[in-house]
Amino acid sequence: MKYQCAHRWAFSAWGGQLAEQEDALAPAVGHEVTVRVTHCGMCHSDLHLQAGGFDMGGGKLSSFERAGIKLPVTMGHEIVGEVVEIGHEVSGVAVGTQVVVYPWLGCGECTTCQSGDEHLCVKAARNMGFHEPGGYADTARVPHEKYLVPIGSLDPARAATFACAGITALSAIRKLPSAAADGWIAVIGCGGVGMTGVALLSATSTAKIVAIDPDPAKRESALAHGAALAFDPGAADALKTINKACGFNVSGVIDFVGSEASSTLAVNLVRRAGTVVIVGLFGGEFKMPLPMFALKSISIIGSYVGGLNELRELVALAQKKTLPEIPLDRRPLATVNEALDDLTHGRVVGRVVLQP
Repeated sequence: MKYQCAHRWAFSAWGGQLAEQEDALAPAVGHEVTVRVTHCGMCHSDLHLQAGGFDMGGGKLSSFERAGIKLPVTMGHEIVGEVVEIGHEVSGVAVGTQVVVYPWLGCGECTTCQSGDEHLCVKAARNMGFHEPGGYADTARVPHEKYLVPIGSLDPARAATFACAGITALSAIRKLPSAAADGWIAVIGCGGVGMTGVALLSATSTAKIVAIDPDPAKRESALAHGAALAFDPGAADALKTINKACGFNVSGVIDFVGSEASSTLAVNLVRRAGTVVIVGLFGGEFKMPLPMFALKSISIIGSYVGGLNELRELVALAQKKTLPEIPLDRRPLATVNEALDDLTHGRVVGRVVLQP
């Protein structure tokens, strides 16, 4: 069957609402694959994209427009669907296969891409849901079959979250040294990605987990998905309370918020020779007295989503081991604007998954 058009929900002005549009879809050629979208996860980074940039601190805002993202934008980078059309050079993927799409596409030619880290391409990002039309649509065009990972019998709604929340959490966890498992690991921010981090940590590590989030519902959910303790970072003497509860032995912190307040808490919470992994993109500036780097001997690492191989590994892990399942809120694609508003105002526990 040839798909001649795609129905997408896109915004045509930075900060604007999404509206439905119909775009012509040329036949798949070469290594291209057409996927009929059945599920697409919603990510907090979509809010930054819709707004037009990230808060870089000091009153500065990055610009997606200057970074080469052109309007209109069809967001959605956590895509699962059915292969419905393939180009003549495609091999190893058949029509009818259920797949999760790896959306973080680089130039494919530089040393970084060749090593499997296309999400860190140093030449030209062309990510689906950002530079290329994403999954807030009934169909998505994938440029090469290598970006498709068959999901088998996995729940497609849950598998969709693997393409961002899953590999982002997994990649961040892997940046913690093995020594971190002898103490507590703090997870700051228990939204969709942070909650996934709690669940994956509980399934893959022997470390005790302390969850930190201002929302009581998210703290409760984190406790249900593997955290041993949960705290409100806004409570009086929060730093002292958390440190005391963890025996002053927080060996690793994963900051899934990435704000000035969360990063400050992270570096003050981690023990000497501990590791802080900053994942979130909330924005602002990082500040820490320079002597403290040496005096505490801490490591601070950035982590941005994950590689294609990590997506394959996560799917394989989920197929052979039952992982804790974070809450999923399945909604019709036509409610995308309301869902974005709920995400903006913190009314989502777990992950929203849109269904065309």
